[in-house]
Amino acid sequence: MLNGIKSLIVTVTDDQLENIDRVADRLAAKGLKVERVLPMTGVIVGTSTPKQISALEQIDGVMSVEEEGVAYLPHPTAPVQ
Repeated sequence: MLNGIKSLIVTVTDDQLENIDRVADRLAAKGLKVERVLPMTGVIVGTSTPKQISALEQIDGVMSVEEEGVAYLPHPTAPVQ
């Protein structure tokens, strides 16, 4: 992403799943631009700078904060690796 902004995946603790929207609000207050809240999986997706990760991890109800990974698949007609 541009300007050091990273896509982040936040996992919410089991005891805060019912309050996932409040957790998302607390994350937004600490600098996460919340893009999606997925209550069925306990995941919040958003963007922020890497230096904000440690502050986001300290929020009540947050189990983990990880940079979103990217996987590339070969073209279907590419030879087997």
